[in-house]
Amino acid sequence: MAALLAGFAVVGGPGHARAESRDQTRLADLRHLADALICETAEQAAFSRACRSTEQSLHDPLTGAAYEVARGAESLAVCATFEVPQEKTVASGRERLHFDGAVGCLRYRRVPSSRQWVVQAP
Repeated sequence: MAALLAGFAVVGGPGHARAESRDQTRLADLRHLADALICETAEQAAFSRACRSTEQSLHDPLTGAAYEVARGAESLAVCATFEVPQEKTVASGRERLHFDGAVGCLRYRRVPSSRQWVVQAP
């Protein structure tokens, strides 16, 4: 029994695992939302199969709160409140989540010379 309790203390138990799963859903939602917003701004969005097939969730899977979007002419950020405490910046595949407290954001900027959107470095 003590080993089981020690295991929950280290791993966090089933509640922690569910929170991590919801955080992964939030991250996937942010990726899809950013992709859709970038497609909207692209000059040839109508010709891109990736843009035509984009479906995104605009709301948090637990709270139903809308994800935050900050869009400028040359920048874009999509943000969500995460449940599991994170590092200041978390590398996740091609994106980097920038954290301010529990709020994590994917940030992009448009390169003027190529007009391509790239992940903004921390």
